[in-house]
Amino acid sequence: MSSSRLIRATATVATVAVAGLCGVAGAQTPADTTITVSPRVVIAAPQKSPIDFPGVRSARAGRPLPKGYAAIARGVSIARGGETAFAALRMTCPKGKTWRTGGSGGAIAFGVLDRRVAGKRSVLVLASAVAQDVPGATASGTVFALCR
Repeated sequence: MSSSRLIRATATVATVAVAGLCGVAGAQTPADTTITVSPRVVIAAPQKSPIDFPGVRSARAGRPLPKGYAAIARGVSIARGGETAFAALRMTCPKGKTWRTGGSGGAIAFGVLDRRVAGKRSVLVLASAVAQDVPGATASGTVFALCR
């Protein structure tokens, strides 16, 4: 076998091997992360508080919300794909009410993104999964805002 034939044969084998590896890598690419956020639900006094709201002693889970208060709830589901992702959502209080505090339930955690929240009717929050952060895992829960 001449050296040019050997080089051509080696190049062909290398090309097929690289194409095969690219095909395998492409087939193993995980799906995108999917985030679902439900529309807001208003829970008004005297309905029961869904969680213990930090900083408001009278708003405890299972007890009626105090007069003048309303809780806003939004369901969040994060189905983990190839990369970690977070949901940024706006929690808006009913007209005439402003943000007091927030919380979360289930396998979802939240953080406030706005620098100032005092006296605001609408606050931007970040929801994230607190469950195992592995591809294929789904975390579901609810983000809450307490308004007065």
